[in-house]
Amino acid sequence: MSFKNRYTQVISAIIFTFALFLAVRIFFYLSYLDYFSSLTFSETLQSFFMGLRVDTAIIFTLTSVLWLLLLLPLKFTFYKPYRILIGLIWAVPVASVLFFNIGDVLYFGFVNRHLSDELNVIGNDVGILFSMAMDYFFYQSIVASILFLGVLYFFYKLFGAEIRNQEIRAMEWVNIPLILIVAFLGVRGKIDGISFGVSDAFAVNKLASGNLALNGFFCYYRGGNRQNINHSGMSLVSALETVKSALDSNKTQYHESTFPLMRSYKDQKPNKHNVVIIMIESLSAEYVDALSHNNLGITPTLDKMANEGLLFTNFYANGQRSQEGITSVFTGLIQPVGFENFGEGLELYNLSFLGKMAKENGYATLSMQSSDRGSFRVDKLSALAGFSDYYGAEDMPKSSDEVGAPNYGVWDGDMFRLLSQKLHTISEPFISFAFTASTHAPYYSAGAKWEKYPHSMKSEYGFFNTMFYVDAQIAEFMEKAKQEPWFENTIFIFTADHANHAEVAPTKELQSAKVPLNEFHIPLIIYAPKILQAQKIDRVGSHADILASLTDILGWKNTFTAIGNSLFDESVTQRFAFVKRGNEVALTDGKASVHYNFRNFMDGEGNNSAELQELLIGIDTAQASLLKQTKWMQ
Repeated sequence: MSFKNRYTQVISAIIFTFALFLAVRIFFYLSYLDYFSSLTFSETLQSFFMGLRVDTAIIFTLTSVLWLLLLLPLKFTFYKPYRILIGLIWAVPVASVLFFNIGDVLYFGFVNRHLSDELNVIGNDVGILFSMAMDYFFYQSIVASILFLGVLYFFYKLFGAEIRNQEIRAMEWVNIPLILIVAFLGVRGKIDGISFGVSDAFAVNKLASGNLALNGFFCYYRGGNRQNINHSGMSLVSALETVKSALDSNKTQYHESTFPLMRSYKDQKPNKHNVVIIMIESLSAEYVDALSHNNLGITPTLDKMANEGLLFTNFYANGQRSQEGITSVFTGLIQPVGFENFGEGLELYNLSFLGKMAKENGYATLSMQSSDRGSFRVDKLSALAGFSDYYGAEDMPKSSDEVGAPNYGVWDGDMFRLLSQKLHTISEPFISFAFTASTHAPYYSAGAKWEKYPHSMKSEYGFFNTMFYVDAQIAEFMEKAKQEPWFENTIFIFTADHANHAEVAPTKELQSAKVPLNEFHIPLIIYAPKILQAQKIDRVGSHADILASLTDILGWKNTFTAIGNSLFDESVTQRFAFVKRGNEVALTDGKASVHYNFRNFMDGEGNNSAELQELLIGIDTAQASLLKQTKWMQ
């Protein structure tokens, strides 16, 4: 074996590395042909192409620095011992990832899901896993081990081969920045926006497509934030009994023992009401005068609708991140601590998806945000949740007299005007979701006419002014909506993604301080004057209740799994809100609250409630266990 020059040697090594990754993906595909049978031939090819992008991100991450070390235009880089050393440094991580991914293929057969954060909770169980590999996958383990050694030997031979042309040209220095650019783009997987992630690997909106493109190492590598969290606070049997008791309702029924929390509403009569969900960035309950009576005067439109519609006075965000709020609204799931984010792996656990459920009931679906399309991955989250049409800031022309530009995308007024246009032509029944951004810090002013307080980009006064602006845009949107033939048959839902000033504290702080629940208190206003009578409702609720609430009030017959109940269900006797912040979780029933850091319950008023402690542990255990066992939804 010999090579014309160093470049052909390195390119050969790269091509061979890609071939190895492709071989493992083909092995994966052939091992589970029945599972991938839902993909058409075209969708399969698209998924393999996405797999190539996944492999590119991994391979370029592992090897791009080595390209430089091999291609530097310096004499010592031709020395055979040097090149063999670099070759072995190349081979070891590549072979290790291949070994890992073969194990992932075998693991997939148990749960129909890739390996990801499981590695963080192995702890002292490495010996058990080794015994399992020897007992159940002895021959596969032997083959994988031989492959590992074979890869090392091949790269040893490849980089020990003769390089015929050892001339160094000054122009080769020009290649170095080009190599850096190629490596950077390959590692990111995209030219702009957030780097290529788990959610981007779905060539089509089918779970099988994402799973075919992905592999265990990539899910672990780019699957989001994970910590070593013990989610086994009680037995799964006890946890399920506890959670089912809390979710008890005369209107629902459970279906499959294999999926113990999957349920549906009985005797449903579809009514085809339209739904418009408006999620407002960072709107704490304290800023809405109808809730707090603080007389800030920045939400006159919301206050009016609160008085004419349903105002929920004890409604909570399930988390402190926009993505967590969207996750709970779209899926009814409260992302367990340490699990992947929705859009970064959580979707692989088979969840209930709001948009998909709506389409199964004949609904048109629409989602948008005034931030850039990929901001918070809302584009991917919307697609994964089943929303057919999606728009971001890039699709929203400036259409009014706001000054300057906000920090995130376009002004919310531009989004609301596009939403009005789209809803003017959409077919009924429909469900739409719109996420604002103008109240996100730093607080850029849309113009002096909306500055009710002395404006500052960093102070609360700045937030007041941006909220006053957003409220005015909501007023304009609602005036246009009232002229539409669908208005009287439409339910408008106004809530927030999370409260303002909700910062995730460091882990050390969380171990000694309980969650202040006012940091999760947000508004929920449901406005439908021709459908629902005005009422102030004090029962406790959270984002996770919205999916069940819509399923109930719209008369959908879908099965679903959610850690929440319909807010319209009078037969529910136990109400609660489960929230998370960093490595800590809390639960309130409106009377008391308990706060837990996965080591102990922290001191605080109400924290001695054994009933609430049991429910908190039960919810955490049930969610984590059923997700891990792929028993969340059928």
